[in-house]
Amino acid sequence: MSATPANPTKPQPPAPHPAAAPGRRSFLTLTALTALGAGGVPVMAGCRLSKVGADGGASSGSGGSTSSVSASPAPTDFQTLDARIVGHRLSVRVSPLVRTSEEATALVLEFTRAADDAAMVDVQQHWNSDSRMPVNPYMTDSVNSSVRLLDPDQGRVWITTLDSLQYLILAPGESDTVYIPFGPVDIDQVTAFIPQTGFVPLGVIDRDTATTIGIDLAAMDKTLGKLSTDSGRSAPVRIESFTEALDDSTNTRTTDQNVTVTLSSDVTFDSDSANLSDKADGQLQTVAGQLAQHPDGGNLDIVGHTDDVADDAHNQKLSEDRAAAVKTRLTELADLAKWQITTTGKGETEPAINDTTDEARAANRRVAITITPTSGTTTQPGTPNSATPSAPPTSDTGLPDAQGPVGTGPDGVTLNGPDTRGGGQITVTLDHVTRNGGLLLGQLTVTTGPGGTGNPFLSAWLTDSSVLLANSRGETGGIEAIGASSGLTLLADGQRVYPADYLPPDIDRHRPLTEQTLTSALKEGATTTVCVVWPDTGQDTVTLDHPGHKNNLSYVFRLTDIPVITA
Repeated sequence: MSATPANPTKPQPPAPHPAAAPGRRSFLTLTALTALGAGGVPVMAGCRLSKVGADGGASSGSGGSTSSVSASPAPTDFQTLDARIVGHRLSVRVSPLVRTSEEATALVLEFTRAADDAAMVDVQQHWNSDSRMPVNPYMTDSVNSSVRLLDPDQGRVWITTLDSLQYLILAPGESDTVYIPFGPVDIDQVTAFIPQTGFVPLGVIDRDTATTIGIDLAAMDKTLGKLSTDSGRSAPVRIESFTEALDDSTNTRTTDQNVTVTLSSDVTFDSDSANLSDKADGQLQTVAGQLAQHPDGGNLDIVGHTDDVADDAHNQKLSEDRAAAVKTRLTELADLAKWQITTTGKGETEPAINDTTDEARAANRRVAITITPTSGTTTQPGTPNSATPSAPPTSDTGLPDAQGPVGTGPDGVTLNGPDTRGGGQITVTLDHVTRNGGLLLGQLTVTTGPGGTGNPFLSAWLTDSSVLLANSRGETGGIEAIGASSGLTLLADGQRVYPADYLPPDIDRHRPLTEQTLTSALKEGATTTVCVVWPDTGQDTVTLDHPGHKNNLSYVFRLTDIPVITA
């Protein structure tokens, strides 16, 4: 009989920060590299690249380490990883990627739950079950799938084409196999992001080779033939990333065609004026840095916007004057000889947020600068922004003052949950992060203390919950925004660097390259590993910060002095 959750007390989702509006963000396209379990159980736990195991495959490294993706040819045999699932122990054999046809590939995952693994009722709150555990590496909506294939060199990610649901229930000591379909892959090596288990380099093999390593093609074909798939998800999508200035002064978004830098007029200008403030140069240096990445020039469009407080005529003129002022100063800060420049004003006609709150109006007062390079956009790894617009209060370390407990990454930090949410305690460590291409790959080890996670899910301690049911970009995100560890940021050069993300086909919100379904409330003594991918900040050591909000400082912590090693 499969496990069933108890009903009397439901775990609480993370509490949103009150009255929080979407922040101003910096968006960058980068090369880049999580699984949903029934009953709130992710597929696997642990996020390290495995060492070679007894079967010639791989075995995960020590707790808190980071997956290292080797530059040598990827394995073309099974790799065995030791996995943790929010306090539970499994081993997972991961196959190479198999080209099942010209139009499709498939990944084979063989799960074995440890014979002495703890019962669900002993690990997870709100569970009144026997010892059987649901393990489910994907949802019906496959864009939520946390098992993904990555092409770090070209900055692409493949999501599964699966469009149906398959459950896997394991008792201690039991094993079973799942097959995950993907679209065609045009390279010979990929990196699989197996949530809470590892970043695994995989060779891409044909069907004949698959038989030689023990893959049952008949069983695979039979299972895949029964699954509903969506060919619209076959093609890889680009990986993006974003940062935000620590003072909320800039927002930079990059696509394949252009870069749009949005300046907060409250920082750029004096109130109700086109006179540049003493902080404007910091913002415009950010724009100059973007322009410098494209020496061949192109088109540069500067558009002013206002709020709706004054009359239409006043706002229209103010927006035009502000656009012109930005152009004038920018020509003094950057070489614009190869750029075709236009300036326009939109007044109050195109608000960023259609609301009349103070925060919405502040977001609407802006100047948007769109850079369309002749040679197309290219993101330089390690430079999420070229300048610090203006600095918030800092400590003697050069970082913003910490809002919660602080510890080094290897030593970790212990934090307590608020009594209003059931208390609880977790300890978080991060031994190091690994540089791979333009990315930093990290694995946090999270262990619950007295009270477990309290009433909320584990994700409450790790997510970016500044906006209810929205992701870090401010896009409406639904339930997946609640379950993700999307609030684990890095601090670099006056910027807050959020986890890398991507936009799945036919979806209007980005998905982070993090764990996405930490929707379990845990008891004391449960260990979970949490995988995160960030854009490379170019540093030798990094600082991880889980920020709070002026109205909510729960679950805030910082890890410093985290070494960066090279894959």
